[in-house]
Amino acid sequence: MNKKFCLSALLVLVVSNFVMSSFAQDFSPSALKYYNSGLEKQNRQDWYGAGEDFMQALRSNEAFGEGWFHLAQVTYELGDFSLCLTYLESAEKFAKNRTDILVLRGMCLISLHQLDEAEKVFNSILLEYPNNIDARFGLAEINLYNGTYDGAEDLYFNVLKRQATNRKALLSLAVLSSETGKKSQAEKFIRQALKYHASDAQVHYLAAYLAAQNKNYAEAERRARSAVQINGNYQAAYILLCSILYAQNRCQETIDICDYLISKDRNSVSAWYLKGLSQNKLADYTGAFDTWSVAVSIDPTDEILRSSLEQLIQKQLELEDPRRAEWAQFHILKAREYSKLFQGEEARYEYQRALRIDPNNFSARLEFADAIKKTGLNELYVNQLSFVKNKIDPKAEGLSDAKKLEYTRLNDTYEAYTSLLKNSLAHRWNVEPFYFDKTRWNIGLYYTKAPVSLIHSDAEQMAAVMAKESFSGVATTSVYVQENPVAGYGEAFALARKKGQDYFVIMNFEESEREVFLSAVIYNGRNGTETSRFTLFRTGNDRFISVLRSFRRNVLSILPVRGKIIARSGNEILVDIGKTEGVVNKAVLDVVKAKNIRTVDKGVGVTFDQNSYLGQILIDETGEEIAVGTLTQRSFYDRVNIGDEVLVKSVPKTEGEETPMDTNPQATEEGKLIREKLTAEDLGLIRTPAFLELIRKVQ
Repeated sequence: MNKKFCLSALLVLVVSNFVMSSFAQDFSPSALKYYNSGLEKQNRQDWYGAGEDFMQALRSNEAFGEGWFHLAQVTYELGDFSLCLTYLESAEKFAKNRTDILVLRGMCLISLHQLDEAEKVFNSILLEYPNNIDARFGLAEINLYNGTYDGAEDLYFNVLKRQATNRKALLSLAVLSSETGKKSQAEKFIRQALKYHASDAQVHYLAAYLAAQNKNYAEAERRARSAVQINGNYQAAYILLCSILYAQNRCQETIDICDYLISKDRNSVSAWYLKGLSQNKLADYTGAFDTWSVAVSIDPTDEILRSSLEQLIQKQLELEDPRRAEWAQFHILKAREYSKLFQGEEARYEYQRALRIDPNNFSARLEFADAIKKTGLNELYVNQLSFVKNKIDPKAEGLSDAKKLEYTRLNDTYEAYTSLLKNSLAHRWNVEPFYFDKTRWNIGLYYTKAPVSLIHSDAEQMAAVMAKESFSGVATTSVYVQENPVAGYGEAFALARKKGQDYFVIMNFEESEREVFLSAVIYNGRNGTETSRFTLFRTGNDRFISVLRSFRRNVLSILPVRGKIIARSGNEILVDIGKTEGVVNKAVLDVVKAKNIRTVDKGVGVTFDQNSYLGQILIDETGEEIAVGTLTQRSFYDRVNIGDEVLVKSVPKTEGEETPMDTNPQATEEGKLIREKLTAEDLGLIRTPAFLELIRKVQ
């Protein structure tokens, strides 16, 4: 008996020593120290600090599975999903059969838009563990990505059947219900969440957001203040509180809270942005300029912040103010980078942005001229050179030798190209195309606005203003923007009808941390019928400006190319549209009596009374801004006069280098695109619903 007892005791001692040695190996003093520090920082959402500590722990012990898993978690929070998958592979080597590792893998795959693979992961978990709620949350997110909101709702209800007080399920249902217009259901779920989780800051935060969306600002403010009282370091709740106060025009209170946040974290760009926004609304333009200047220095990539500052610069700084050149330099450098990558449209857009900020920046204008020259538009190139040449006085006092030499080279280039253009169509017909009034379309931009924003307050207004500016290089369109939001279609239609607009656009702009969405509906300004609608989204760098350029292309894509007869010699007709509008030799134009073209009653395109139809022109020669062709009269009598209008009936397909069309209408009279454009869907991009970011952050 004693012998058996001794053997058993010896076996227990050996096993205990083995377990303790294994534990010591995983949790060596230095590894344990850094691991615990990382956990503390992770709980505070200090992702960078936590990641550094977990990496230090892994340097002490590379076989530390738990360390790899937590490193993967913080990497996921930082948005580096591919790297997160790599860390999870290491975690799986040392921590076997962990469903939480599989769940995080599935979430990474969702973030990488590998939805089918993610679904397989979550379904495999449910096969082995049918009551696993995390897998159901993952499947619900896949449903949200796919737009199957009912399926996501069913999965959240399924979780509540297993855990009636589950916080994530209650909050997710509240947000989803609010998004789908089920306001009473949203209030029910948020009340339940507050009842069961009254001490949770995130519950109060989402309750504040949902109340603000219903314009119940008093309740929203109360809940936001509760969130920051529970968690004094809850940055997002402070920013939401500021947004709620700003929405009520309580600008000084907003500034005070922003100053507090800045004192705690000088790199809080959101606080700097809201402070500048409040100062701007209070007409403290100098203060707003200084505030936003600091914010842009902290985060130069925040496009809406930078756009706000640039709008302020354009409105408040004198044209000769040297600070204009400083802020224009950002766009000049970006344009140069785009040029290196042969992205002509992007480069020209950035040069135009620079020149709006600093119109007297002749170096930028010359670079812009060079970008135009690369497209083969020599007449427009000479026009830009002429502008610079006429603005520079070579005899001015204090002009350096280098500047004088630069002027001499500019003058020589101008004279050389002017000489080359002596045989151009414009020269032969003795016309100056760049002095023509080519405005053919009058368009209104209107926008709706969310009651409160989690990222950039007034982002919708900035999107509308910047969308208007994107048309500044479009000679054929006159674009008006209503800087105050409209209540909806009725108000926008009334304003458009009063202003005599051909079309009016109602824009809706949303943003998440990584993506922007811009949806628009284009209406006929004459009768209010819907003409077209589209939804755009972009992710990655320069997404805000990219979506605005895409918006411009989509609006231009429905506008028929319209021109006028500016001269004639017998049946030889000169019109004021050319290569820049996509007109080529053998294109066919319809001739219509002046002021008789109107938009169709429904859909895209234009129409005219047959009594106003005068004949057709077959284009024989095309210049950059003008073209000449042979007229075929409709009737025996000559009724065609200078000033009558022309429409593109058809354009033959051409091979070779395309002339840029990013700043001109792009449709025939029937509304068909002259040249097709790629869409985001063609490129395989998948939109993430903006509200899904809220749900994904619920822990």
